[in-house]
Amino acid sequence: MKNLLLAVLLLFQVGVLSAQHCCVNDSVIREIQFPLTERDTETVFYYFNEEWICGAVPDMIEPDSILKIEIKNDEYDNRAVFITVSPETLSQLKSKVDETYRNLFVNYDPQCEFPGGNGKLKEWIEANIRVPEGYKGTERVVAQFKVQPDGSVTDSKIIRPSKNEAANAEALRLVNALPKFRVKYFTPKKAPLCYAMPIVFKELGLIYIR
Repeated sequence: MKNLLLAVLLLFQVGVLSAQHCCVNDSVIREIQFPLTERDTETVFYYFNEEWICGAVPDMIEPDSILKIEIKNDEYDNRAVFITVSPETLSQLKSKVDETYRNLFVNYDPQCEFPGGNGKLKEWIEANIRVPEGYKGTERVVAQFKVQPDGSVTDSKIIRPSKNEAANAEALRLVNALPKFRVKYFTPKKAPLCYAMPIVFKELGLIYIR
């Protein structure tokens, strides 16, 4: 029964390490397909004896060593898998994790992407921009915003304004209208991500992002 339950749990492990950038001998292993899909953002967190161990997954221990398995929310409100093992098994697991990642760099920084990739972000802005009537010349507005763990955009503000107040207002409107981003976290504690986005207004209604 434990073997069957463990096998089911492992099916949920899609994405646990899939989006990590691992550097071995100066070679980069990219294990995720870009752009991010909704499934890529589904990280399953595993706790062993109520402790989250960076890099530890169930297949690092013997199924028979599992004393109990629960699925519940952790302190950060993530749906997580809690596995109870003996103190000896926990010690062996920590040693195995340390040995596995000793010579391996794993990037646990969150990944954040507009649905479809940055190219789609540019297309979205070009389709939704409202260049102020009678606008002349070319100017750039830089907007700053936060992406929350659920992908929503908050706390938008202009950090590099244009001389044209109407352009500033339009840049802020665009940022506030952005659809949800796709965010991938690799640690249970999820903090908002801060970004700056330059938007260039052109006289003919064309913009570009760089």
